[in-house]
Amino acid sequence: MRDMIYYPGFEVQDKVWLKFALLYFDNLRPIIPYTIVPETEYLSDGFRYIMNETDLVRPYRPQYEEGVCASTLACDEFEGYLRNPERYKGYFGRTHTTQLPEKWRSREHQNCTLFEGKYSDAFFNFCIENHIASQCEEGIHISEDLAFVYMSLLADVISRNNEFEMITDIRRYSALLLKNEMLMAKSTQNNLRIAQNNIEFSVPDNLRNIPIEQIVHLRNQRNFGEMRKAYIKEIGRLIENKENTRPDYSLEELLSYKKDFIRICEQSFEMIAAATVTVYNFAALSDGIQGVEIIPAMASVFMDYKAAKDAVFEIPQFIEQLKTKRLARKYVAKVSRLNTTYRHRG
Repeated sequence: MRDMIYYPGFEVQDKVWLKFALLYFDNLRPIIPYTIVPETEYLSDGFRYIMNETDLVRPYRPQYEEGVCASTLACDEFEGYLRNPERYKGYFGRTHTTQLPEKWRSREHQNCTLFEGKYSDAFFNFCIENHIASQCEEGIHISEDLAFVYMSLLADVISRNNEFEMITDIRRYSALLLKNEMLMAKSTQNNLRIAQNNIEFSVPDNLRNIPIEQIVHLRNQRNFGEMRKAYIKEIGRLIENKENTRPDYSLEELLSYKKDFIRICEQSFEMIAAATVTVYNFAALSDGIQGVEIIPAMASVFMDYKAAKDAVFEIPQFIEQLKTKRLARKYVAKVSRLNTTYRHRG
């Protein structure tokens, strides 16, 4: 799984989504520039707890060039909004589009802080000159609408530059993201949707009711990372099966050992049979087959040898699949026990 660039803010707002991220993601990369402002000023105690106690959160420090690129794109985008607000009907909630510039210029609605280090001087000057932002100690105060647009552009630049995925738990601007072709890849969306559905099914009490400390403890357990990665692999295989052969295929069926045991046995029998026939054909050759008979005999030896060789190579693959399934099943069992642990403590 590729690293996930998280935006628009420094920390995840949806606590249930954060719990899912702890159970499933390798890394979450909020965009936090280098700053002299102490962490306690811009991060909550809860999010700093996640950062300090787990390996989930790895802040991404934007490069100067990435900020310049996003700033150039944002200036063009904002200029279009200010000149023709009626064209952007539906992208910014229920506010009447002709009132948007007035709203953005109101200090009352400049309720988000963009830290210096995320944008260029040209962007700063553009926002100040057009009265859509006001200067503050950390950088600029700007409306939530425009802050989201800017951060989505910056996240897009960073994700393209580093081959990351970009992800957000804010849904109200999805039409805007669709317009700018910034939605997450459909394959990744499917992966996360199916994974989240299966994890939530494994926790009947609902993730909302599980204390986040319990999930942090589980993530930090020995071998949990290996189990989690095995589960991610099996989710990928589940999607592949659903798309290619069986739309009704379930994770429970996929994690069953039975078919893989049968395949290993079949390959073992094929290998033994092919090896036996190969020995027989070699013996026939050594018994003096001559002339035109030698060509089909040698071809038979080659084909039997190839079948035995293929079987030898495939058996370890099936065994590896069994190992992955075993770890994925352990993952599901561990997640399911979150309920039990929580109830017993109650």
